[in-house]
Amino acid sequence: KLRIIILISFFLAFLIKIEANNENPSEYECLLETGASGLFQNQRKFLKETKFFPYKTLMIFSNNFELLKEKDNTFKRESEAKYQYDCKKNEKERILNCFPIGKVKSYEIRFSLKTLRYRKTLITDYWIKGKGNEVDYAHIAHGYCYIIEN
Repeated sequence: KLRIIILISFFLAFLIKIEANNENPSEYECLLETGASGLFQNQRKFLKETKFFPYKTLMIFSNNFELLKEKDNTFKRESEAKYQYDCKKNEKERILNCFPIGKVKSYEIRFSLKTLRYRKTLITDYWIKGKGNEVDYAHIAHGYCYIIEN
């Protein structure tokens, strides 16, 4: 009977440790390498350098990489929360596809857990939805990240 209690205790302690590891956020400091914006309908303009994306952000993943909170870390000492994302993990390639939560239109993020590189994209769809004479815009950024030790 004592052995069963000891085994159950070890099993519960193991489950609690696994759960705690899933809840600990993984934090990355990410730097913008290059970003471009521009019109792309009917090839009216080529993409040009953009100030649309911040130079430095924090990406904080939680819930076993299913939730992402991105914070701007460029202009202020203390980071301010910007957007939250739902992420889907491709186990084979170790790539996260993250989509914005809520009604705020923000960019999508692809993040590699292997190389710690990311791509952010925002493509407007005015032209597709037929809202008038508006043209579509593309905003694209690439960068790399570093793990922040807790």
